[in-house]
Amino acid sequence: MDAAPKTLHRGWVVKQVNSGDTIVLKGRPRGGPPPERSVSLAYISAPKLGRRPIGNEEATTDEPYAWEAREYLRNLLVGKEVSFIVEHTIPISGRECALVYIGTGENSVCVNELMVKDGWAITRNNNKQNEEVAKYTMWMVEAQTSGIGVHNEEGKANAIRNVNWVIEDPRMLFDELKGKPLKAVVESVRDGGTLRLMLIPSMNYITLMLTGIRCPSFKPDGGSEDHADEARYAVETRLLNKDIEILLEGTSGGMGNAKNQNFVGTVVKPGNISLFLLKEGLAKCVDWSMKLLTADPESYRAATKQAKTDRKRLWKNFEGPVCTVPKDQREFSGRVTEIVNGEVLVIKVGNVYKRVTMSSIRQPRPAEGTDAGPPSRALYEVPYLFEAREFLRKRLVGKKVNATVDYVRPAANGYPERVCASIFLGNQNIQEAIVSKGLATVAWHKQDDDERAANYDALLLAQEKAKKNKVGVHYGGEPPIHKVADLAGNAAKSKQFLPFLQRIGRLHANVEFVASGSRIRVYIPRDTCLATFLLSGISCPRAARPSIKGQPATPAEPFGDEALEFVKDQIMQREVEIEVESCDKAGNFIGYLFVEDKNMSVELVKEGLAKMHFTAERGKYFDHLSRAEADAKAA
Repeated sequence: MDAAPKTLHRGWVVKQVNSGDTIVLKGRPRGGPPPERSVSLAYISAPKLGRRPIGNEEATTDEPYAWEAREYLRNLLVGKEVSFIVEHTIPISGRECALVYIGTGENSVCVNELMVKDGWAITRNNNKQNEEVAKYTMWMVEAQTSGIGVHNEEGKANAIRNVNWVIEDPRMLFDELKGKPLKAVVESVRDGGTLRLMLIPSMNYITLMLTGIRCPSFKPDGGSEDHADEARYAVETRLLNKDIEILLEGTSGGMGNAKNQNFVGTVVKPGNISLFLLKEGLAKCVDWSMKLLTADPESYRAATKQAKTDRKRLWKNFEGPVCTVPKDQREFSGRVTEIVNGEVLVIKVGNVYKRVTMSSIRQPRPAEGTDAGPPSRALYEVPYLFEAREFLRKRLVGKKVNATVDYVRPAANGYPERVCASIFLGNQNIQEAIVSKGLATVAWHKQDDDERAANYDALLLAQEKAKKNKVGVHYGGEPPIHKVADLAGNAAKSKQFLPFLQRIGRLHANVEFVASGSRIRVYIPRDTCLATFLLSGISCPRAARPSIKGQPATPAEPFGDEALEFVKDQIMQREVEIEVESCDKAGNFIGYLFVEDKNMSVELVKEGLAKMHFTAERGKYFDHLSRAEADAKAA
């Protein structure tokens, strides 16, 4: 009775070549990853590859020419469509042994035959003798006679790989290879974001985590996160057993840590697989490794944003943050009038003052367990907070800036709503500038929190730069100390300082606060003291006062609020000059204040926001004040 005809299986693609005689095939996908079959090439045997150590099992060594045989077959078949006929199945293991054909019709070639003829495999010893086996034996003898492939006796000594399966010091290897394009073969794909590679020609076996992304993973109990199979299949289809080029960008392993041999890097050839995964919604950005990227991190964020907009896979239920700021108000320009602290500023837009928090940064904080006291003292007590405020004050106050709203923090825990924006002085991003100086740190955001600065990755890089340079809060040594004497309300101390201040004449001061048109709080750098300064020679209406510490609120006197706004607009947080004439009973200094050579007492009178006081007759600016008042009355 004739044997049943053997089936020719068509349309299978070679997914992986495990050795010179074993391949993994995949069928056509139907609603998910396709079926797979592991097939051995019938009648032949190739040298065995060494295996990496697993658990308590030690690594094994290649047989001569095992790598060359595998590479010959890999370059011939991976990614190609083949057909095959199962010749027999090994009963114990169930392994299928088949004749594999590449090409179609008259161009079809038997891969088994090629392997033997080109000397990369031999005929199996346990084959039953028949006409088919006789042909393979004849081809093997011809290859032996020619001394090709595994039959090259002279080259055997150099045909065994020296594989470095365990990298003892990943950091040292990274330092040696960073920035260099490295050729590699993808040996396996653990999940969409993790590849196992053999570096060529060094034969270093490494695990590579793709920089800047995380794919759904597989759990130890056999379960998996949503879309884990799809992400792995997408990467296997494009990279498994392929020649690639990578850039190493970091490492998460340590010396002697055999359990954590992970390197961090990017696949640059045949293309950036990370961007593909992000665009398809099969990966998410991770902040900790984004700062290591050689590529532009903005392209990763843009790919993620598009996947969210299209609600692809991981983002199918995505609901974006709701911004309460109208679209036409999310970008604005204005003049900075005040630096509230190391992360908040006030911008005057037209006639409106907008209080803006700089996105995704944190000003220096007091050490844990310490109390810096009220804000007026915290500025000098908290390490580097004064430097942060001064950095912003000197660069921004009085300057025109552009602001782009990134997100809005709603009112909570007694704090008002905060509008958070990126601030630009010309083309310079102020957040990046202050973070790079170590005078602010980058705020931590939850991984999927889209309410962050648009240039968040650049901020992380700026912070790494500051850490590397050991500047500001990253210095590690003793921080600068500011011993500031507060003379406000202390008549005795003020009278001690008075003779020195009178003798100097004009001296530099910084305006810290404007309480009313004629009442100003100044910081005197020369004597490192704070003082209340009253403008001499004028009588200025009081501005409205809020209720403070149980004291009732008081309404503004006529033109009191206008005088306050005028003075704030002219001198708030500016560098000025003062001339101290005297000191009142409460310890407040009295005198004249100048900004850009303009006498503020004269300016207030000229604007009709103050009257000349009779005491001005004794002062040296009486004529100036008289003319200013006459002009104001005549206007």
